[in-house]
Amino acid sequence: MSEVPPIAPVGRPSPPAPPGFFGAWRGVWLLTWRAQMAWRRLPVRLAVLLALPALVFMTTRPPRSFGRWEASSFVSTLAWRLSNSGMPLPPARQKELNNIIEEECARAAASWQEQPGESADARRQRWRFEVDRCGDMIVARARKVVEGRQLGVFQSVETEHRRNLMGWGRTASFYHWLVDFYVLIIVPLACVRGCGALIRDEVQTDTLGFLITRPISRARLLVVKYLSQVVWLELLLMVETLLLFAAGAARGIPALGVLLPLVLAVQFLAIPAWSALGVLLGQVTTRYMAAALVYGGVVEMGIGRIPTNINTLSLMRHIKTLLSQNAALQGVYDWPEGRVATALLALAVAPVIFMTVSALLFTYIEYHHAAEMQK
Repeated sequence: MSEVPPIAPVGRPSPPAPPGFFGAWRGVWLLTWRAQMAWRRLPVRLAVLLALPALVFMTTRPPRSFGRWEASSFVSTLAWRLSNSGMPLPPARQKELNNIIEEECARAAASWQEQPGESADARRQRWRFEVDRCGDMIVARARKVVEGRQLGVFQSVETEHRRNLMGWGRTASFYHWLVDFYVLIIVPLACVRGCGALIRDEVQTDTLGFLITRPISRARLLVVKYLSQVVWLELLLMVETLLLFAAGAARGIPALGVLLPLVLAVQFLAIPAWSALGVLLGQVTTRYMAAALVYGGVVEMGIGRIPTNINTLSLMRHIKTLLSQNAALQGVYDWPEGRVATALLALAVAPVIFMTVSALLFTYIEYHHAAEMQK
């Protein structure tokens, strides 16, 4: 008889291998995506996305109405000053001046074009040259309409209104919405709000203990949660930027095709930096939004404006350096010239520094739900 082969001992099944970095990232990303894209949140999300583009559309005047309004405003101011000086301007000449201003403004706006490879300083100088040339043409043609002492009053009024006569005054409101409010306020606060809560919300809901029992280190958990949130913010804010530019295009803002890639690129670099700052502030305090406002006042608005090398600590300064490569923005803001390479390096290094400190804090600090709830 043949011998029966021995039965292999039955042991415990080997434990599953711990997930790798991309496996952990995929799990956290799916959790983030499902939480952010819940159907009950979509109406509120759409309303928030459309609010700022709607304000931009309502506060930016279309080209035709702007041209007539600015020209008529200029002529009305001139006629009022001439009347007070005892030199009234007849209605026929007022209408003629109005036509001259509209024609020269339209000609100047149509002649401006971006030059590829041109430095920011060269574009700024050429911008000012175009503004001065438009004003000089208006003054030259106005000499046939106003005479004697009237010409002196006209030149005084024209000097005050020269930039508005070019037509850039109409676009200034769009740029202020885009840069001052959206890029420099909304984007940083959205990043801090979205990433500052990555760990604090887990502590407040008493789910952090569940997460840190998974076969993944604390540092890796923090990084994958950060990357998932950054990807979500990149997508969300990209949609918001496109909506803002759509509102500007609907109002006839010129040269948006040149500005859009620059704004998207700068935003792509700024979001990881602001988000990493939010993660760090969320590790330090439960009131991370208040801490972000203090940081903005001390570092960005304070240190960032000091005319020494210490202002390199300001992220907003580097963002402005990159945005100043666009002639239209530089013409509105006249930012000081900065080094593009330094700005790119700062925005690349800042997330690494913030996340390294955050990972160390998260690794060695124990969070207790009861203690957090009492704060």
